[in-house]
Amino acid sequence: MILKKAISSIAFRISVSIAAVVAATTIGIGYLILIEQRNMLELELHDKGINLIHIIAHHVTEPLLYEERHIIYSVLNASMIDKESLVVYAEVYDKNGKLTVSAFNSKKVQKKKLQPLNFEAFVNGLDIQDDSDLQLHHVSIPIDTETLGTIGYIRLGITNEFLHSTLKKAKHNIYLFCAAVIFIGIIFGLWMARKILRPILVLNKGVHMIGEGDVGVEIPLVGEGEIKELAQSFNNMSRKLKELFDATKAAQENLIRTEKLYAIGEFSAGVAHEIQNPLTSIKMLMQTVAHKKQALSDKDFEVVEGEINRIDRIIKEFIAFARPKKLEKSHLNINDVLEDVILITKPKMKQSRIFLEQTFSSDLPVINGNNDALKQVFLNIVLNALQAMEEGGTLIVETSVDDNKVLVVINDTGIGILQENLKKIFDPFFTTKDEGTGMGLALTYAIVNEHSGKIDIKSKPWVGTTVTVELPLL
Repeated sequence: MILKKAISSIAFRISVSIAAVVAATTIGIGYLILIEQRNMLELELHDKGINLIHIIAHHVTEPLLYEERHIIYSVLNASMIDKESLVVYAEVYDKNGKLTVSAFNSKKVQKKKLQPLNFEAFVNGLDIQDDSDLQLHHVSIPIDTETLGTIGYIRLGITNEFLHSTLKKAKHNIYLFCAAVIFIGIIFGLWMARKILRPILVLNKGVHMIGEGDVGVEIPLVGEGEIKELAQSFNNMSRKLKELFDATKAAQENLIRTEKLYAIGEFSAGVAHEIQNPLTSIKMLMQTVAHKKQALSDKDFEVVEGEINRIDRIIKEFIAFARPKKLEKSHLNINDVLEDVILITKPKMKQSRIFLEQTFSSDLPVINGNNDALKQVFLNIVLNALQAMEEGGTLIVETSVDDNKVLVVINDTGIGILQENLKKIFDPFFTTKDEGTGMGLALTYAIVNEHSGKIDIKSKPWVGTTVTVELPLL
């Protein structure tokens, strides 16, 4: 991952580009130098061969006139004694082109049959032919005298070994030079890329710091020209973002305070409204008793007790929602919780002619939760479903695992919920029932949220409702 990131970086690409340009330039120059050196060496070899053949021709002229072959052989052989001699063979022909004397310094050349002398190839009294197989040059000239004219011919074999060894050394030196230049080019490319990109790297670091939440950070003003202006613009942007962030945070805090006050007002109004009804009943009963000047009957006491119990239930639900207790969690299986809920509500299902379909996952993993609190969650959901199917229906309860979450899906075929009410169902004191405080689903939502879970309700009027509860695994 680190290597891939380094290779994809701009610094690496620039350094590689510079190194590639340096390498290509160096290799191209080295190739041109080799070609030029080869041409110079070949020209030098030709000049040496021409000088040698003229010198040897001068020494064999007189022996050739008197047909002193042993002297001719001695002269030819002497030209090849020296280890550094370029001559590998020498041949002398008479004026008719017949071979008179030959000497060899190479068995390889001696074994190979040489081409006969080509008199038509002479240009300005000289013939030079390249032999790539034997790696030598065949140099031929006529042997002339002032009085007799051409009295014969001489041909020398000039070896290319010196040329090839010199070129080999030159190639080796050029390869070393190219490697050194490429290495220096890479180092220089890295240094140049770092120098060029340093302002961008500093700017990139600043952007990352802002992305991590360090709003208001400023970077050093490095680089020149447009890069420096960009760094200055970044610092200005960072300061303005800081100011905007602080202003937004202050506005958000003020909005939260306002929402809290509004929620408290709504909550208080809901509590007051719920308590007002039983208090009104008690007040009216007491006023009737005072007006008639008679004691309360047993029935009156039952009404008062029922209304007081109702007030007590409202207060308890209010306290449970406003100041929830810290839930003590333990490892549990949701299937067990749902089994208890179904056991409690089974009589109600039979009474309301409701058919139950349950599909529990057999390999459901345990979660970390509070048994009583989760039992209250699913009991509220199931009771709401049963109340929505007073004339009978089907209740489907399923459990499964998906993406590190336990899913509980409860579906009913009841009257459903109107779309405009779906947005309010988790609001405290919101209810569409004649009886009830509207705190059931609000408490359910709070408990699920306390378990770091999610609850979702989808419904269609006169079709049914589906409630999905997601709870995280351990």
